[in-house]
Formats: sequence, structure tokens, C-alpha cells
Amino acid sequence: MPTVDELYEMVSDLYTREEFDQEIDEKREEFHGFFDEEALAYLIVAEENRNEEAVDDIESVRPGDECTVEGKIVDLGTLRTFENDNGQGKVRNVRIDDGTGSIKVVFWNEETDRIEEEFKTGEIIRVASGYVQDRGYGKQISTGRWGEVKVIERKKD
Repeated sequence: MPTVDELYEMVSDLYTREEFDQEIDEKREEFHGFFDEEALAYLIVAEENRNEEAVDDIESVRPGDECTVEGKIVDLGTLRTFENDNGQGKVRNVRIDDGTGSIKVVFWNEETDRIEEEFKTGEIIRVASGYVQDRGYGKQISTGRWGEVKVIERKKD
């Protein structure tokens, strides 16, 4: 495992060293001292999606996996509405490709609004802490409670 100093370097553009140490102290308290300082620093780096080693190839992810993938947006999909026992909803699938394979990134309800506002075909996004499923139409990934989707490389106009 990297040292605390090496982990800090991964997020030094986001935190001063003092702020980073404070985050470690807050995590230590949150986890009741269960983890050592390196593990807590690693959690902070992971939460900021700066742990490049943790990015999986799309080809290798399987249903049931929780993973982080990156890929170029190749299709923004279309917005679909539906009705079920819980009422009305919206869904939109964005397809990304990392060169090893492609996967649908599923956006639900209010998250579908982000697509028009934030994403363009050709940009590279990271899906952090996504959950992989296959509902009979190929692999798809969606973010759960702790997941996040963000653009990591903007398309140059």
C-alpha cells in the first residue's frame, strides 16, 4: 500500500496537507479507529476518484461486480419514460467504450437531466463505485448510493 505522503500527492490539488490530515482524523473518528492512517488516506483518495489503479477494464467486469470504469461516450441514448407500481419514472442509457469493450451506463429519474446538461459524445467519463447487472440486454452499470459519474476529459470543440 502507498504511504500517506504518496496518497496525499494524488489529491494535493484538492487539499492542503493540513486539510488532508484533518480528513484523515475525521475518517478515524467515523470508523472508530478501526483503520490505520494509510487505509484512511486511501479511502479519501478513492472517494475523490483519484486511485487510477482501481479502474477496471469494461471487458473484465461481470454482473454482480462493484467497480470503477472509464470510457469514451459513444452514444447518449434516448430518454424513456415508464410507469410502474411506484409511479412514473425516467431512464436513459449512455454507452461508453474503453477499447476493451462497451457498457451501458444507466441514469434514472432526475439523474437523466444531467445527460443533456453535462455530457457530450466523445467525452470520457468515469463511473466510480458502479454496480454491474445484466438484465438480458447486455451488461449495464449504474451508480448506487455511493457511486458517482463524472466527466474526466472534456471534448474539445
